[in-house]
Amino acid sequence: MKTGFYALLFLFTLGCGKAPKTLLLEGVVTDNSFNVPLSGATVTLYGVSATTNQFSQIGTTTTDAQGYYRFEFERTRTEKYTVKITKPLYFDIENDINNSALNLKGATVRNYATTAKSWAEIRILNHNPSNTDHLQYLRQAGKLNCDECCTNEIKHFYGAADTSLYCINDGNSPYRIEYGVYGTNNSGILEVITAPFDTTTIYLGY
Repeated sequence: MKTGFYALLFLFTLGCGKAPKTLLLEGVVTDNSFNVPLSGATVTLYGVSATTNQFSQIGTTTTDAQGYYRFEFERTRTEKYTVKITKPLYFDIENDINNSALNLKGATVRNYATTAKSWAEIRILNHNPSNTDHLQYLRQAGKLNCDECCTNEIKHFYGAADTSLYCINDGNSPYRIEYGVYGTNNSGILEVITAPFDTTTIYLGY
């Protein structure tokens, strides 16, 4: 009798120790330009197989009015997962989650934040040009290190400069440049707050 009881207890213990067959990933996406939840964003979950190293889509969903997303998916031999979040006129988010970071006893929570796209127009115009005129400016504040971002280099303009440069930025964030005209006292700092989904002009006339 005791032998049968201990056998059942052993099987029950083994059953309790098994890893779950399904995993849960959830979280909230925030719009940092307006400090509100980001609704209507497309969230896609990918997995990289631990055996074939192939990249495959597990599922896709859309954030609700509270910015909430949720995936419930089968547990497989996956090395890592990738979450990709997109919405028109917003910067994409891409984040890797290693298999070892998953919560096997409940939900794995991953919250994300992005910003609306905006643009700074640097409008440059030399009112009384000569061939020796030399203007330079350097970005001091603004978005960097994205595919669409302007480079962080000193820009030089000679002679009759009359042009516009467009640099992408986080919406409702500052874009600031420092400029100087060689051989003159004309120098300074210009800054704007770039409006989300729109272009805001920095006028640099000299």
